[in-house]
Amino acid sequence: MLTVVNSKVSSTTRSNKQKKRQEQGQRQSGMKVGAVSLWLLILLSERPMYGYEIIRELGKRFAGYWKPKTGTIYPALEKLEQDKLVTSQREFREEGPDRKHYALAKKGEAQLSQSVLRWIKMMEMLEHYRDTHDAIFRYKRDDASKEELSKFLIDIGQSLKNNNSIEISNIISPKDKSTTARGKSVAIIPNEPIDFKFLYAKENQKLEVHMELQWTPK
Repeated sequence: MLTVVNSKVSSTTRSNKQKKRQEQGQRQSGMKVGAVSLWLLILLSERPMYGYEIIRELGKRFAGYWKPKTGTIYPALEKLEQDKLVTSQREFREEGPDRKHYALAKKGEAQLSQSVLRWIKMMEMLEHYRDTHDAIFRYKRDDASKEELSKFLIDIGQSLKNNNSIEISNIISPKDKSTTARGKSVAIIPNEPIDFKFLYAKENQKLEVHMELQWTPK
């Protein structure tokens, strides 16, 4: 009897362990959302949509750069529904084919937040790589004072106002001049027209100001 009981306990234990591993694997696989599924979650976070409406909206967003196909979108929607990230409801129509409307579930909202954060981190890494390898000049300070920042902006403004080239070596403090590209001084000569972008945003509990100037060199 003892042998039988122990055998049953051992069998039950193995079964429970296997079940836990399967559930854990399902949770882990469900946490990884690809680019197509991420876009589906983003669209459905705006409002519920039916399949063809989603395809049409994606086509508008990508403006021809990517043309979503039914063979890609519908399997992705089915997978999201299986993972309980989206819900669906069928609309029975007297005229035309029935429609299956999809909506973002609570679990999908949480997954979307996690996925967006991961994609932001990936984009930051790619942007850092591009800046490091393609930049003519790159400068960063983690301890700049308001006075130093004010002088930096005023010097740039004066150079623009007087239609002079912006000599980086004359603007950045002597202790930071080693950051000039390959040890050389860099002169910036903007040409009109100049595209100007300004962004004030909050990210990772910090407030940021981004300014961007763009022009076509002569």
